[in-house]
Amino acid sequence: MTDAPKSSLNEDYSPVFQDIARFRQLIFDSLLKPHNVTMSQGFVLVQLFRENGLRQADIAQRMQVAPVTTSKLIDKLEAQGYVERRSDPEDRRSNRIWATDRGLAIVKTMTRTVRDIDQIANEGLSDAEFATVIKALTVMRKNLQKAAAQR
Repeated sequence: MTDAPKSSLNEDYSPVFQDIARFRQLIFDSLLKPHNVTMSQGFVLVQLFRENGLRQADIAQRMQVAPVTTSKLIDKLEAQGYVERRSDPEDRRSNRIWATDRGLAIVKTMTRTVRDIDQIANEGLSDAEFATVIKALTVMRKNLQKAAAQR
């Protein structure tokens, strides 16, 4: 007798992983609403916090989205004073994106927000349970990254 296939759907056929990501995004966006920053925009800022002056194409590649999507995110961040575009001195057809002081400061707020969301999400889990969850999710992420790279 074989076991039933493993699935990310729970008993009501709701996709657990997608629900977790969706709820995290809803909470993140609501907590950062006063700063007018979304999770997607925050990802751009985090990339610039790690390496300021990236090309738009580099940000798109890191986010694994189309360059037009990144361009729209950068437009919104630029309008709010979080980033600025500068011509790439090595390639005039390309822009480099620089986080402003205001943009770098909001990354610290976002980091605190993620920690707050983690605390909400992880409530009731022992340290051992949490370690098991992280280990399993890390394996799943690696499996999915490998499969995505083959497509």
